[in-house]
Amino acid sequence: MHNKIKKYSIKSVKRTGVFTYFITISVSIMITAALLFLANGCSSILSPTSEKIDVAQDSQQSVQDDSGETKAAEEGEVIIPIDYASAKIGADMVGAIPTFLLTDKDNFITIEITNTSDFAWTSEGNNGVVRIGYHYYGQDVDFVDYDRTARTMLPKVVNPGDTVKVLVLINDIKNPGNYVIQIDPVLEGNQNPNDNFWFSSKGITMIEGLAYFGESQS
Repeated sequence: MHNKIKKYSIKSVKRTGVFTYFITISVSIMITAALLFLANGCSSILSPTSEKIDVAQDSQQSVQDDSGETKAAEEGEVIIPIDYASAKIGADMVGAIPTFLLTDKDNFITIEITNTSDFAWTSEGNNGVVRIGYHYYGQDVDFVDYDRTARTMLPKVVNPGDTVKVLVLINDIKNPGNYVIQIDPVLEGNQNPNDNFWFSSKGITMIEGLAYFGESQS
């Protein structure tokens, strides 16, 4: 009886040892798997899946872009001088001189002008500005002015082939009488006097007409 109990106890111990061994192995495997999972998670966090950015290349590209924009801006500010001696000078005007104009108020004559030159007309500035002027010649009065009349600015830069509408100011005639009025574009503001001229001196047809100037009350 005692021997059976002892043998039974030894078998139980052996079985218990095997069971404990398997439990230990299982726990070790689970811990190892958990550690691997955590390691992979940290690796994913520390190494995002987005594309790598080459900082040096990106900086170089940014510098190139900036320098390109700067160069373009600088090139946009460069004013190429125009050789007016060899340039094509041209203008087509459409309009008419009213038969009655005022001596005591501003007169505005509507015209359309097309740039048939081979260069753009700037509307304002200190050099090479195209404006609309006029000449007048008294017919029954002794008043004449060719150069010192009012100037009317163009509404914008007029490129070759473009047409704009202009309200030409006539306000220099203060004495009643009959006058021949000639509307004439003028290029002025250049440092070289030879580059300043009335377009009519280059063969351009003016808008011309006879008008009587009187006071508004009469």
